[in-house]
Amino acid sequence: MGQLIKLNNQTKDFNFYINSLQKLCEKDLSLVNSIILEKLDSNVPLIQKIASHLILSGGKRLRPLLTSCCYQMCIENNKNEDKHLGLAAAVEFIHAATLLHDDVVDESKTRRGSLSANELWGNKTSVLVGDFLFSRAFQLMAKYGNIQILKLLSDTSVIISEGEILELSNDKNPTINEDVYFEVINGKTASLFSAACQVGAITAKTTQEKIDAIKSFGTNFGMSFQLIDDAIDYYSSSNILGKNVGDDFKQGKITLPLILAYLRSNSSEKKFWKKTIENLHQDKHDLTKAINIIKKYNCIDDTLERAKHFANIAIDSLGIFENNKYKEILINIINSGLTRLS
Repeated sequence: MGQLIKLNNQTKDFNFYINSLQKLCEKDLSLVNSIILEKLDSNVPLIQKIASHLILSGGKRLRPLLTSCCYQMCIENNKNEDKHLGLAAAVEFIHAATLLHDDVVDESKTRRGSLSANELWGNKTSVLVGDFLFSRAFQLMAKYGNIQILKLLSDTSVIISEGEILELSNDKNPTINEDVYFEVINGKTASLFSAACQVGAITAKTTQEKIDAIKSFGTNFGMSFQLIDDAIDYYSSSNILGKNVGDDFKQGKITLPLILAYLRSNSSEKKFWKKTIENLHQDKHDLTKAINIIKKYNCIDDTLERAKHFANIAIDSLGIFENNKYKEILINIINSGLTRLS
């Protein structure tokens, strides 16, 4: 089991360490943002308007930050180049494209506290702008990458799509098992976390052993991150996650707390889940009842335990790297991420 490093100050939460990572990678992040702004330009004004609405709406830039941090952790002899910056922008464009497509599939009305692009401009336009962002990502990959990186990011795009379709094929089905759920979140979330980290390591021209370690780190960090996100929906307040408690429930979205609750429910409770999730017939007090059933069977605690498992693997993966400020911040982000339910 990985050794969780104690935080220096328990009041230093996930956002504190994300802000610290942004400061640590400030120069890289500024250059990445410049590339993003440049590539948002289009001869079709509506494309730029919609893409900017999402990409400039205040996201953490977590994936580009992972690329930058992993690059800096792996680089030797201070041989700084800038290829990782263009590729970090490509990763962010891939992420933004998937968000646009996700909001159409989920019929989401909000994103990051504002109206979603599909709510403002319609589904057709949102899908096409998502395609535009994917295309921009591949332009950046062709300019700054090599065959290894092109294969990595194109393979990752396939995995993301497979995760989306797997989730859709099990839409509003509370009877799916945990393995299917893990396959979904690996595809939708962990695969891009992992790719973002690997891009940094590959462009730093480090050893294959370290690239493999970074791959494991990114995958397991992504799994832990998504598990916590899913638990927050039934546990915490909207100011932590940027969405309202119960959004997943109201959409009939299948996440681990709900899967565990269904498996552990009695026959009467199973009928409740069928009504509210599978048939999406929800009454005023159904969210409260859902949360009470989830608490009754300790589904949040057990989701957190699984998140800790993946977090431990991620931390162990960094064991081959020398201790430095980049490794330290990554470990602190993982540790503090587990406390987002507090």
